[in-house]
Amino acid sequence: MQRFTGRVAVVTGAASGLGAALARRLAAEGMAVALADIDLQGAREVAAGLRQNGRNARAFAVDVGEPASIAALAESVADELGTCALLCPNVGVQQFGPVERLSLDEWRWVFGVNVFGAVACVNAFLPQLRAGEEAHVLFTSSTGALHVSPRVGVYNASKSALLSYAETLRLELAEEGIGVSALIPGGMYTTHLQSSAAAKPAGLEAPAFTDEDVAFVGRDMSGEPMVEPDHAIRNLIPALRADEPYIVTHPAFRELIEARFSALRRALDRAGD
Repeated sequence: MQRFTGRVAVVTGAASGLGAALARRLAAEGMAVALADIDLQGAREVAAGLRQNGRNARAFAVDVGEPASIAALAESVADELGTCALLCPNVGVQQFGPVERLSLDEWRWVFGVNVFGAVACVNAFLPQLRAGEEAHVLFTSSTGALHVSPRVGVYNASKSALLSYAETLRLELAEEGIGVSALIPGGMYTTHLQSSAAAKPAGLEAPAFTDEDVAFVGRDMSGEPMVEPDHAIRNLIPALRADEPYIVTHPAFRELIEARFSALRRALDRAGD
């Protein structure tokens, strides 16, 4: 994607954290940004801050777990801002705990938001993306899709599924001039856990995380770097211009990710014996 100024970007999960950072970065490039979130007040506050700096930004309510809500968002964006050129399905809820402890309903909730929510966003906005001269989809995956850790299994599995979906969509849309990239962030200073707990359906009685889960994950990830979301996406625009398939935010994960692929290479070598 080469031209940003004067075009429309849609960012879900834009009320805080990475979504808000994406909105700020794209607005700084001159894009009109639709900030969509289930937390409408939070999205309004971020949008208001952008407008104070002369940016074109508007907040919209959306529940990415409900396809009808996403379809309504697509219609509202087209009516109020114009045709979407850059779609950022920045969706993600977290559920800590050993995988054997999690119910199937909890798995369905996480996948329903993190995977099916992103798919529904693409389905709703694809007609708009096809209407312009060039367009792009930027998914938010996770380093957890490439390097897993205990007690975040359902989240890692969902982000791995999302990464595979993004890679497939990239192949299928390439001839139409629509680029697809996967943002692969590591740890950031956000309110992700709190927003996940608030979003968890009332019918799911177990908490999104326990104090013991948080302590365990904190110890397991103690050596991994944490950064501010705005710093994490410092190279976003050049990567989008280059139509990079992967945009990694934390180079410190290189050894962990390479270890996985080294194991796969050894398996391939053994298969050839």
